[in-house]
Amino acid sequence: MKRAIGVDYDSKAVHFSILSGERVSTIRYHLVESLGDSLDALVAQVKNFRNDYILVEAPIYIQNPKTSFKLARVHTLICVALEKAGVAYQIIEVTRWKRLALGRARADKQEVLEAMRARFGDIISDSHFADATAMCLAGKKLLEEAKDG
Repeated sequence: MKRAIGVDYDSKAVHFSILSGERVSTIRYHLVESLGDSLDALVAQVKNFRNDYILVEAPIYIQNPKTSFKLARVHTLICVALEKAGVAYQIIEVTRWKRLALGRARADKQEVLEAMRARFGDIISDSHFADATAMCLAGKKLLEEAKDG
């Protein structure tokens, strides 16, 4: 079975959780000021994911326009890196991955963090890795549904 990879991000870093069977590993990629340098390094990172099932969180737009712009920029950077590396991916809405992974579309950050730590332990060091790992569980469900369908 393919590994499921969840991709969460903030304005300064990209957070990958990789679910292989019941084992999770995490990678944090810190962005640099130069978009070109960040893109090249991110392409090199994601080339290793060619045979995996990747879910990238859809951008969330908040009231602060500067923050929304920064998040949209990082989301675009991730998608361009995946495209450039020839890696297939799917964009998933927050409410969808929460419903698939936790059974509740409106779970808050703390609930997601606690659920992922309860299942996977201290490897889930923060809410970004918790979200990415929950996306992995959602991806695993989607893969099983596709196999059964």
